[in-house]
Amino acid sequence: MSLEPSQNALRVVNQIPAMVGQWDADQRCVFANEAYREWFGRNPEEMVGMPLQDLLGPLYKLNLPYILGALAGQKQLFERQIPLPEGGVRETIASYTPNIVNGIVRGFSVFVADVSTLRERESSLENVLRERDEALAEVRVLRGMLSICSGCKSIRDPAGEWRPVEQYVSERTDATFSHGMCPACAAKYFPGVDIFPKE
Repeated sequence: MSLEPSQNALRVVNQIPAMVGQWDADQRCVFANEAYREWFGRNPEEMVGMPLQDLLGPLYKLNLPYILGALAGQKQLFERQIPLPEGGVRETIASYTPNIVNGIVRGFSVFVADVSTLRERESSLENVLRERDEALAEVRVLRGMLSICSGCKSIRDPAGEWRPVEQYVSERTDATFSHGMCPACAAKYFPGVDIFPKE
């Protein structure tokens, strides 16, 4: 046996994990789907006729500008943290859509979606990007063409000053230097002296 279209629509709306509701011009509940039971601990049937202020409690003042905007005929879209009955909060995006009949606002529809997982992923991504930026800040790389003296090997800096290669590189990177002598230079500067003893 198939359901009537209206019954089928109600079944579908009650299966949506987001809150779907309808409020009249006096801010009283006309309809609420099953998600209100999970989010606010309220039975949808007991909500019919309930003032929105009674449902929202402390959130009412925060949402009031959007409620009044919807009742003025303007669609509202905003983010809100909603406390859960068992503790914790749910990150949400809410839309209030005016119900306009013959040019008169008769109330508004509510759709509130849980975006907690999205916010957690955004936070994780921000942490990864911050860690990347911190790591990149630690990496200092020399780029471009350097003018180096063919005799003493000093490097000319952007101000035109000649600096020893060790100083130039140390000022621009995290590299440090220790000094030694290669075999070719040892033979050139200390001929006949064996400074590389054999083991």
